[in-house]
Amino acid sequence: MREGLIIEDLHLSLRAPAGGSPGSSSGPSARPVLSGVGLTVAPGEFVALVGASGSGKTMTALSVLGLLPPQIRAASGAITLGGTDLLAASGAELNRLRGGRIGMLYQQPKRMFNPRMIIGSHLAEPLKLHRGLRGREARAQAVELLSNAGFEDPERVARAYPHQLSGGMAQRAMLAVAMAGQPELLLADEPTSALDKVLERQILELIDTQRRQHGLGVLYITHDLATVSAFADRVVVMDAGRVQEEGPARSVLGAPQTACARELLEACALTRRRIAVAGEALGLAPSRDILALDGVTKRFAKGRGARPALEDVSLSLREGEILGVLGQSGSGKSTLARLLVGVEAPDRGSISRTLPAGDSKNDGGSASRGVPGTAVQLVFQEPHDAFDPRMKLFASLEAPLLRQGTGAADGRREWIRQAVRDVELDPDLLDRYPSQCSGGQLQRLTIARALLLDPAVLICDEATSALDAVTQRKVLDLLLRLHRDRRLSLIMISHDMNVIRYMSHRVAVLYQGALVELAGTSEFFANPQHGHSKDLVAAARAHPAACSDLAACAHRVLGANVAGGRPGTSRPLELVSAPDA
Repeated sequence: MREGLIIEDLHLSLRAPAGGSPGSSSGPSARPVLSGVGLTVAPGEFVALVGASGSGKTMTALSVLGLLPPQIRAASGAITLGGTDLLAASGAELNRLRGGRIGMLYQQPKRMFNPRMIIGSHLAEPLKLHRGLRGREARAQAVELLSNAGFEDPERVARAYPHQLSGGMAQRAMLAVAMAGQPELLLADEPTSALDKVLERQILELIDTQRRQHGLGVLYITHDLATVSAFADRVVVMDAGRVQEEGPARSVLGAPQTACARELLEACALTRRRIAVAGEALGLAPSRDILALDGVTKRFAKGRGARPALEDVSLSLREGEILGVLGQSGSGKSTLARLLVGVEAPDRGSISRTLPAGDSKNDGGSASRGVPGTAVQLVFQEPHDAFDPRMKLFASLEAPLLRQGTGAADGRREWIRQAVRDVELDPDLLDRYPSQCSGGQLQRLTIARALLLDPAVLICDEATSALDAVTQRKVLDLLLRLHRDRRLSLIMISHDMNVIRYMSHRVAVLYQGALVELAGTSEFFANPQHGHSKDLVAAARAHPAACSDLAACAHRVLGANVAGGRPGTSRPLELVSAPDA
């Protein structure tokens, strides 16, 4: 029988800084990165590695790949795959393993693609190196892999560049690349965090099919306990660089033994236990329209058959309202956000902004870009792309304040440190570079930077998709407090049904660039009207047995009356289309 992945007593530590003492205990760099981590993934086994942001999950996966940052080293321990010692392997040996015996799925797929290469060329490389396929045979296999990853028009996607794909489309393309080498182990680091529930379900079912049919071992890094309960054979819980708990999924989720596991479980009960808190925050009745779109169309691709990113969309945001925007990847959600903040201008139609300070303007066609002052702020979906990698985080957060000429240096520093505390981070992080932070930490910093300018409207484009469940809940509660205390208007763009239900007064659904449904939140979830809306709601209930088990566990852990997930009909879905970004 083949051996799978075995990690034994792995210790990672930061190298001593230049000019510093190796034994120095000052500063955050003295803390070990991983301490005594041990886990196994057998062939055909699905192991979920869960934990809060910064707990060491990604460092564990990078250790397996031999891709640790230069400042981090493996101090002791062992990692083997099928008897191959990965810590002792040479660079050439690791290159043969990566993309071949080991497939990788990353949390930020666009950062992993070469922006000058089309997707088909990315697929051609592992097909040539690990399977010996070339020319027409390789092109046919690339199209088949993209089709299996959920693309309705795989030939077009194979000709596309990474920047022409939405975040969800890029993740599906990365899955195709990962499977190209027919791996025996798949390392998946939050691979569905950018996907809507319909696509998440399809991708997970594809991974599950591969591991059952071909004996693929899966190490799946996630904070989504609902996903874990549906697919995982075993669960490993990490916190502060250590494995805190592990065992069969039903055992760990049914009777968690550690505080960190119980906290993750409590956070997953977001819409069930804490909806009353949100309801109180939403008690303020929205009044006049503060933003309004009237017949807005935006087109990026030209030529016959090219579909607009947005087409004839009419929608409004009321002062003091939280508007949820749902839609699958590539439906036009991010384009909507860019139009509202003024980064893009509509090709047709108009956008009216009536701001609380009395600043009113109307933008139509090629109207001027941007909103005067700081009234509308955008929190980006890709946190790594939102920061200059050459600048320390303090400088990145201070830049908009300097541009506005806000305050003296000491006042700006304290203002920035307080904003970082408000999003539950240590202000000492401000002395780091973006590459030294986890995805979740950077996402919280993007929110802090947007709030520094005290906006009247905050547009959150998948702003919590990179966060673990515990941090997500804290950030959402922070946004609710800001909404209540400052009467902040919010647009929550998300594929997470729980986030939309928890936060929103109303729900707007985009599908292939069109607004197909607009309704109050309770009405929408109780009785969706459009076919795509029904698919989204059904996909969120795709695993009723797992959700019921999770809810029952939350009931025991929280000691509260947590309602179970409502059973839905689990049925196969057709592969959804891959519309233009």
